[in-house]
Formats: sequence, structure tokens, C-alpha cells
Amino acid sequence: MISGLIILDKQTGPTSFDCVEQVKKIFGVKKAGHTGTLDPKVTGVLLILLGEARKLAPLFEKLNKTYLGVMHLHKEVEKEKLEEVLKKFRGEIIQIPPVRSRVKRVARKRTIYKLEIKKIEGRDITMFIECEHGTYIRKLFSDIGEELGCGAHMKYLRRIAVDGFKEEESVDLERLKKEREKCLIRNEEIISKLKISKISLKKEEEKKVENGVPIPLKNEKFVQGEKIAIFVENTLRAIGTVEKNKIRIDRVLKVDFSLSQLPNKKACL
Repeated sequence: MISGLIILDKQTGPTSFDCVEQVKKIFGVKKAGHTGTLDPKVTGVLLILLGEARKLAPLFEKLNKTYLGVMHLHKEVEKEKLEEVLKKFRGEIIQIPPVRSRVKRVARKRTIYKLEIKKIEGRDITMFIECEHGTYIRKLFSDIGEELGCGAHMKYLRRIAVDGFKEEESVDLERLKKEREKCLIRNEEIISKLKISKISLKKEEEKKVENGVPIPLKNEKFVQGEKIAIFVENTLRAIGTVEKNKIRIDRVLKVDFSLSQLPNKKACL
């Protein structure tokens, strides 16, 4: 049973679901899923979890996203005016999801950490955006155009990072077919990249973890409600949550015998 993460460089055209199906075929697995949809025309970082690693999906839900996009203005606008308007869209904003979104169309707060002009070519504005999860870039560009009074739409978009998972580590489907094992990030490395706190247990405590028995805390300094990765002899066995003086077991991961003896692999570079 194969378990781990693929940082896929999605190309324009296929849906995120299509990409997951392709990766499943390459690895010969039945279960896989992505951590955040990219529209068919959008390219870039698509994180795909295989096998038991799918149980780590909740840890990815609130990760920040980084994009490089082209906003096409419907009329010429002075750069000074554009810069002035962009100030209004940095920090906390109110955004209503677009009509075609799958979520309820109610106003919600989102944070734009960075919104920078990288290049101006006529009415095409290349933008660098770092934002909170759940931000709609297409809607962001449309709202900027409305504030400018000229209108605007998204001409191009590429996701270049999901928190610490960056495009430099990504691999396209063709390369994945040739170097699949090299490109698979094991569960233990996923935890390191997510910077999740962890606790290590002895082998004799493994059965309790498998049975969902809470882990008593001694001198560990964890925050209430914090997610904890539970290791047994360097192998990730569960994810838990700190509750008072113990760790509640949320999800138990089966041991991946097919890769457990392999050294840690880094993503394709």
C-alpha cells in the first residue's frame, strides 16, 4: 500500500479530479484526493494525497496560497491610480464567492497578505498574490476592476505555492510516470513540511494508539486544541488533538509496508 504526497504541476486543460485519476493510475492505487481545487484553465501546485496520507487532509485546509496572475483591465488606467486602489485590497477584505462557486454565496472575510504589481504590459497587469485559504482570485480581480471604474477579468493564473509546498518541488505527469518513487513525499516528511508538533512513543505503546486510547501528557508544552503528529519508532501512526492533559486520537494511519524500509525521498527538483 503506497501512501504519501505528490506536488503536481497541473497543466492547463484537465480538471483537478482528472489529475487525481491520472496519479492514481501511475501509482496503481485506488484511493487518492487533492487538497484544493484548481480550475481547468489554472496551472500550478496541486497537492495530491495517496492512500493513508488522505487522513492528513484536514491539516491542509487552512494553508495560505500564493499565486501569479494576469489581470486584464477593460480600459487604460494610470499606474498611480492602480497602486492607490490596490491598497484597499491588502489586509482584510470582504469577498462574496462568484456565482459558479460550490459554496454558499455569502459575504466573508479573507486576508490578502501580499498584492504586488510585477509587470504592466498595456492593459495586462501581472500580479503576485499571497492570500488566505478560500480566496477567489478571479473575484478579486473583478472587484479591483470595479473599484477602478473600468472593469477587469482574470486572464491567467498559476498557483506557485501552498504554504511551504512550492512549484520548485512540483513535477508534471510525464516526469511522474518516469520517477514516481523519487517524487513521492512520505508521510513523515509531510509532517515536517507542515511544521506540525510531534510526539514520539515507544513500540510497546503502539497498540494503544491503534485502539484510539488517549495519550497522557507529562512535561510536553502543547497548546490546547493543537494538532499533534504521533510517531512510533520514527513512523507516523496517528494525528491527535490536545485536550487538557492528554492527546485525543483523531485518525490512525496504517503502516505503509511497501515504503517503510526506504530512506526519505525529496520531491523531484
